[in-house]
Formats: sequence, C-alpha cells, structure tokens
Amino acid sequence: WGDSQLGFLTMWVGHAIAAGTWAAEGGPGLPLQYYVYADFTENPGNQCFVHSKDDCKKCLARCAANPLPSGSFWLPAWGFMGPGNNMSCVVDSEGYCGDRGFLDVVATYRESTALQLWEAVEEALRSGPRTESQVFDLLLSARG
Repeated sequence: WGDSQLGFLTMWVGHAIAAGTWAAEGGPGLPLQYYVYADFTENPGNQCFVHSKDDCKKCLARCAANPLPSGSFWLPAWGFMGPGNNMSCVVDSEGYCGDRGFLDVVATYRESTALQLWEAVEEALRSGPRTESQVFDLLLSARG
C-alpha cells in the first residue's frame, strides 16, 4: 500500500525540482495542487492511504459506503475486494492505514530541499520491503 505514499512523494519532489523552471522572472512559479479522492477511477480507495490513521479510516469507509458505479472504471478480476470479491473500494484494509499522513510529511519537510527529502526517502526504504510499516511512518520515524 506504500505505492500511494511513494506516488505522493515522487510527485512532490518532481514538482519541487521543476517548479523553478515554470516561474516567470521573479514570479512564484506554479503552485502544487494535489487532490485526494476516496473513490477515484484508477484505484478506488487507495489514495486514502496518504492520510494519517483516523482520516484514512474515514476515507476508506466513505468509499465503501458510496462506491463508484461499475461503469466508471475498469479493474482486472483480481483487483476487486470484499465478500464475493466484488467491491471496487479497498475494503477491510484499515489495518494498512499508517499513523502518519501527508500533512505530517509536509509539515516536517516543508523547509527541506527536494534532494534532502528524496535522500531521506531512500534511507527510510533502504532496509528493504517491510509490509507491516507504511512509507510515511518509516520516513518520519527515521527523522526522529
């Protein structure tokens, strides 16, 4: 489930690297706008995992309570979850919600460079795959 979190981090780092090239002479550049949906078409519910634990659980519950209509997305048969494997949302996955969310990461790294953030991500992940921990939790626990 860390791929939602890594996706957020790579988007933020990439934007930070490129933003200076988008600015007019002395202008502020292009602000980053990142939207998180409880039920988006690419992978319904998976973006919920960028939130901290309580908000993540609320997001997952919202997706399960009001899933997308079946004609609004395509998932392979193995991509469905829930009883009967017919739920498009990431149901019964609250245990994968990390303690820390993107707001915690932004607050911690807002004054850092893109390089500093990405080096911290690499260091946090260097210990190898750990499915019991979320990327944001690993990243912020390494920071102390």
